[in-house]
Amino acid sequence: MSWPLSSQPLLILAPMDGYTDRAFRTLVKWIEPRTVAFTEFLSAATVAAQPKLAAEWFATTDAEQPVVVQLYGKDPQDFLRAALLAEQYGCAGVDLNMGCPAKKVVAHQHGSALLKNIDLACAIVATLKKHLRVPVTVKTRLGWEDASHLIPFVQRLQDQGLDAITIHGRTYAQKFQGEADWRPIYALKDALNIPVFGNGDVMDGGSALQKLGNLNGVMVGRAATQDPWIMREIGAALWQETSPLPPTLDETAEGWLRFARAAIGDRPEGPACQRMRKFLIQWVRRFGLDHLRAQATAVNSMADLQALFADARHSVVVV
Repeated sequence: MSWPLSSQPLLILAPMDGYTDRAFRTLVKWIEPRTVAFTEFLSAATVAAQPKLAAEWFATTDAEQPVVVQLYGKDPQDFLRAALLAEQYGCAGVDLNMGCPAKKVVAHQHGSALLKNIDLACAIVATLKKHLRVPVTVKTRLGWEDASHLIPFVQRLQDQGLDAITIHGRTYAQKFQGEADWRPIYALKDALNIPVFGNGDVMDGGSALQKLGNLNGVMVGRAATQDPWIMREIGAALWQETSPLPPTLDETAEGWLRFARAAIGDRPEGPACQRMRKFLIQWVRRFGLDHLRAQATAVNSMADLQALFADARHSVVVV
């Protein structure tokens, strides 16, 4: 899949802090190789101040590509310094976070706060477009309190050369409450000349296809963290392919072992395996193995992980 232009609808893994690190991106790409993966969001100011850590933040593997780096902040020059480093390390694009509703982010005039400062938002896009070779995109929300300013806001960004935009179907005021509203996103697409992607409440293949409408693709967040294999189902729905069979316990165990190996390559074994616990809780629930929940939450090593999978296989055989 190319980014952000494609003859087929794009399937995008959302940027999620604490989730979409290199190990998780690699797992999702192993499951559905045509996924476009976004990184966790990174502070442009932090990256700009510590360029020697760029390899740690931006180095990717061929298996992950295309990878889009997402940055947040408010200073155009910080964005530029960070984006140039990301480009140097082979990212497929740079995405600007103008939608995060977290209080600590908005309090510093980052994320959703840029919805209220269109001149600064435009300055950031214009600065990056002047110097970058890779596409510059934005992820934002319907608006601050409603969607009445969405079209003029994004039209201004398009005028600065923006290459594509992703809209989460909730306002800043909603945070993550209520149902995502995709209707303003469809209206936005009709008003623009660039690709538009929708995000919010895409939970399976059926909901993805139902929500796609006139858009260029969908971005999936929460559902992928609960079950990464859902990306294969969503992709098949978007591309009108035969729906895949549900993954077996052995297939998912192999995937999580791959994840663990990749994670250990980035950090010590203990912390890497501990970070898996939130995924493993979902995994045991998926296969009706709730009696293994305590074991899943105590995983601290590859040996613990392999023992969990062995016990899971034994439980399934016994049943």
